[in-house]
Parts: sequence; structure tokens; C-alpha cells
Amino acid sequence: KPSQMTIERAEALNDIGFEWEATTYRKPLDDKGWQRRYEELKQFRARTGHCRVPYRFTENKALGRWVKTQRQEYKLLIEDKPSQMTIERAEALNDIGFEWVVKPDNDEAWQRRYDELKQFRARTGHCRVPYRFTENKALGRWVSRQQREYKLLMEDKPSPMTIERAE
Repeated sequence: KPSQMTIERAEALNDIGFEWEATTYRKPLDDKGWQRRYEELKQFRARTGHCRVPYRFTENKALGRWVKTQRQEYKLLIEDKPSQMTIERAEALNDIGFEWVVKPDNDEAWQRRYDELKQFRARTGHCRVPYRFTENKALGRWVSRQQREYKLLMEDKPSPMTIERAE
């Protein structure tokens, strides 16, 4: 698409001191909104022992979204792209044990669901958890996901499933 910038427009912008290089807008660390969420995160960590607030954290939805945003902004910062993350903010988050990269299907979560499946099997004699299992909806979805991922693994397609988990 051709540029709509003309010499006349460029000169008019120059006349008022227009800056042609995009600058990164960075809010200072003492920004009240950021600081409020940071304090909420510290409280969450004191209760749970970690900073992995779920994105859909029902107790504080804004905190879950804020944590995700911090990870996105940090990624932009390290890629030297415009970001609202500052070195000071990153250091403050590091000081409380913030994890910049969290695998959605980490080994701990997988092991927890696996243990739930073993309990289900002990009660029922089988592993056929219904997808809409009302007693534990997350387990039903997890079982379905394991079946899909196993199929991908067997077809030699990208999958988070490992041979160890399948065995």
C-alpha cells in the first residue's frame, strides 16, 4: 500500500517538533495501578508459595490478566521492542520469585491429574472418564487431551506427550 505521507505533511510535522523515531513509553515503577497489582501478587505468593496466578483466577480476575501481561511485556522488553515493562519492574518481580515462562502443561500439573485418574480407576475399575465428568470437570478434559496428544505422538506429529508419560 503506498504511503500517504507527502513532503508537505512531513514538513508540517517537522515544524511542530514531531519525533520520527518511535519511543518506548514506560510507566514508572511507582505507577499506582502496577504497584497495586504487584502487592496483590505478593499476597498471592504468601498464601500459595508461588507467583503462578491462573489467567482465569476467579478470586481476582484482574490479577490473573495482569500476570499474563507482565510476561508479555517482559518478552517485548528482552526483544528490545516497545514495552511498558521496565528493568526496575522486572527486578521487583524477580525479587519475589516471579516465573517469566510457565509451561501450561507442566510436569506438576500433569502428575496431579494423573494421580486423580489413578483414584478414579481405583473407584471405578477403568480410566474412561467422561469429558463432562461433573465430579471433576478438569479431569474429564485432561483425559480427552491426553488421548489427542497420544494420537499425535503416535503419528509422529508435534505433541507435548512424551513416551514416558504414555507408558
